[in-house]
Formats: sequence, structure tokens, C-alpha cells
Amino acid sequence: MAAGLAALVVVGRAWLNPQPETISEAAVAGAQGTVVQFVIVVPAAATVSLVGDFNDWSDGAMPLQRQAGNGVWSITVPLDPGRYRYAFLVDGSTWLSDPSAPPALDDEFGRPGSVVTIGEL
Repeated sequence: MAAGLAALVVVGRAWLNPQPETISEAAVAGAQGTVVQFVIVVPAAATVSLVGDFNDWSDGAMPLQRQAGNGVWSITVPLDPGRYRYAFLVDGSTWLSDPSAPPALDDEFGRPGSVVTIGEL
């Protein structure tokens, strides 16, 4: 499964989905911080969620939307400046790091994770 996975984070502009489906345009326009689009390719997934420091690792708070027919999942999220640890949760049980982002230090549960930094620290 890992060989078929690819992911990327696009900061500041919508890359695959110029009209975010999970966060309204009004919410994004009124948000503080930087708009970040998280994208992962998981063709066989039934569901994918974004979990991280920014949502208290809630598995249902940020579901990604599947693009029609290509296995690409994405979500657009406004984030305030800071350093955030995150992962993708596939089908409620498989944790995936973002291979295009720096890896996070191992957590105490042994789950993979990535890091995104917004602004200067």
C-alpha cells in the first residue's frame, strides 16, 4: 500500500480543488492565518481524515473530500502561525505520514506523523 501512496501539502493556494468542499469560502476568507491544503493519494480508501495538534487529534473533525475517480483526497484548513504535528487517518485505523513533509518525532504511541510550519518561528 505504501508504494502507491503519495502526498503533498500546498500552502497558500488551492492546487487540486479551488473551491474547498469542507470549509466554506466565507470561513476561509475570514480566517486568521494561512490557508493550507492537505492532499494525499489513497485510491483504495473509503474515508480519510486529517488529525493533528490543530484539532486535538480528533478522527472525525476534518474529513477529506475525495476527488472524482482519481484516489486523491484533500481538505483546505486555515492555520495560525506555528508548528503543527499531523497525520492522515485512513479508514479509521491506518495512520499515514505525509511523505512530502518533514517527519515528526515519534510519539509515545508509535504512530507516524509529519510536521508543517506556518510563518516564521
